[in-house]
Amino acid sequence: MHNPRYCLVSGMYAVAVCQDVDGLYGDPAPPPRAVHELRGCEPRGDLARAVTQAVVEGSAPFGRLHVQTHDGLAWFFEEVRVLGARGDVVTVESSGPPRRAYGGHGALPCAHLVPVAPEPLGRTHTEVTFLGCSPRGGLRDALAAGQVEFEAVRYQVLSWVGSVHHEAEAGRVTGWGTSARHHDLVDLTVAFPRAGLIPHQSREVWDLWHRDRPAEPGTWRRFTGAARGEWLKQAARRSYGAPEITPGATYHLHGADVVDEDSFLCALGEAVHGPGRSLGVGAPRAIGEQLAGTTLVWHRADVARACLGVLPYADRRPATFQEFVDGFRDAGVRLVLD
Repeated sequence: MHNPRYCLVSGMYAVAVCQDVDGLYGDPAPPPRAVHELRGCEPRGDLARAVTQAVVEGSAPFGRLHVQTHDGLAWFFEEVRVLGARGDVVTVESSGPPRRAYGGHGALPCAHLVPVAPEPLGRTHTEVTFLGCSPRGGLRDALAAGQVEFEAVRYQVLSWVGSVHHEAEAGRVTGWGTSARHHDLVDLTVAFPRAGLIPHQSREVWDLWHRDRPAEPGTWRRFTGAARGEWLKQAARRSYGAPEITPGATYHLHGADVVDEDSFLCALGEAVHGPGRSLGVGAPRAIGEQLAGTTLVWHRADVARACLGVLPYADRRPATFQEFVDGFRDAGVRLVLD
């Protein structure tokens, strides 16, 4: 098969290469929350108040919950919501399974933690069909043997030359049949987690990068949110062969659309190396060191001054406008704010 778009992987080995996919792209559902019964517990303090609120209102937010069971093991539940209580049993949901805590000081004593039955498969998974597939290895053997299902696999989104744009868990292969669109190939159905669906904009990014980097200036501007981050990742991976940065050179950064760190890095990479290229990511000083000895004219810097570093964040605080300015100047960049 020439230039497949997708690959299914089991362990270390590819078990199918495929021409297309149906059902992979859509709005991802939030991951299912774990529900547990805390049995043999006596709620107190904030938890007692949350239980009372849950009884009246149906549920109550709580945050992190630290529990120690009768066997001496301690556990943390994150992003907890109390769902109710009956007798000495408190029912809570959390962002995922509890994780081990090292030490039970201040923990709520409980006899047992009992997971409640997970949501039905139909609410957490959907069918994704990989179209026009050529099976190999264990999957080919399973098809030849007439097996009904195959083990869980991962999937890869491929570029024209076979490099991997993206890889993630898929699920169990639950069915297969002769492909209606692709001669002598098969279609493979996978029980796919709804939380793992890919936004349509990400597919647009991968399609643009499928053969080569986009050559039209400013193409990154059409994407927002996670898709812009995906653009930046592809640009960073495809920046080989970029023109060398020359000390004494002057570069012009057009900042009208620089509203967050990703858009700044997209615009900067284009200003220095051309469309579809990137200087990579890092601290302001580290990025500035790549431009040491050059002049950077930052047009419409007022937009970034108002926006950089002020948006909400989940994992880390993004760098502010002033931190980029200071980092670049400390690294030896002559920065002109226009």
